[in-house]
Amino acid sequence: MDNYFDRFPDSYVESSRRMIQTPGAFARSAFFYVQETGYLKLKESHVARRKNLKSFLIVLVLSGSGVLMYDQKLYELKKGSCFFIDCMTPYYHQSSSTDPWELVWVHFDGCTSEAYYRYFSANSLPAFSPAAFPELREKFSSLLDVNTASDFQAEIASSRLIVDILSILLQEITGSGEEKSPGHQKMAEVRKFLDEHYTEKFSLDELSDRFFISKYHLSREFHQYYHVTLNQYVISRRLTRAKKLLRFSGGTLEEIARSCGFYDASYMNKQFKKAEGVSASEFRRRWIN
Repeated sequence: MDNYFDRFPDSYVESSRRMIQTPGAFARSAFFYVQETGYLKLKESHVARRKNLKSFLIVLVLSGSGVLMYDQKLYELKKGSCFFIDCMTPYYHQSSSTDPWELVWVHFDGCTSEAYYRYFSANSLPAFSPAAFPELREKFSSLLDVNTASDFQAEIASSRLIVDILSILLQEITGSGEEKSPGHQKMAEVRKFLDEHYTEKFSLDELSDRFFISKYHLSREFHQYYHVTLNQYVISRRLTRAKKLLRFSGGTLEEIARSCGFYDASYMNKQFKKAEGVSASEFRRRWIN
């Protein structure tokens, strides 16, 4: 019976492997978990077509070529390509008949999978060619090896590896192309200025004048590169400094607020409650030694 379930169609090379898992209750509630992971190499064209599947799918193309049809758009895939999709959306992927592909894949889910995917899809097309492909390949190889077992240790290791894979993908889409972009150097200069002057008072208009860029373009570009607004970035830097002073200095709330660039202790408290859920004085009380 095992041979029946493990057997691949004749179009697959014999070294192809597939591991199907059923996660335990704790893994479902707390981990990323594998539904299926595998490796295949084809002798001829093959198509996989699904929809309304509660699963997320990441595929690496190790060799050969093919296409992905996803969300009514066609993507060409080749050696070094990767795609990440939500399988609730109808899709199919098909290998070339003249250049059959070799793939590794993982179908997975987990309590924060959808949030990861939403962030990815907001910043990237589903298919691209990651610079970190060799590192991803290594993680997939480890994932396949780990899932030769079906136990809690395999679930722990699988979750860690899926986090690694997702982290690599997000680093790729948020970092790739930044250095090459014409606007990157300008935004890097803006961020450097903010890092050096965040405790000072300045307006968006003043920043715009300093860097010879319209305030609307400045706001849009900064958010595009750093995924946070200018104001949020400055507030975050001020809060981080305030946390250090609250924990490791004897300054009053007013003194700390002014030294961090907040208008006064009341405004600092407002920002603390928004970010931390507690006032600055309560933060100090909880963290003080």
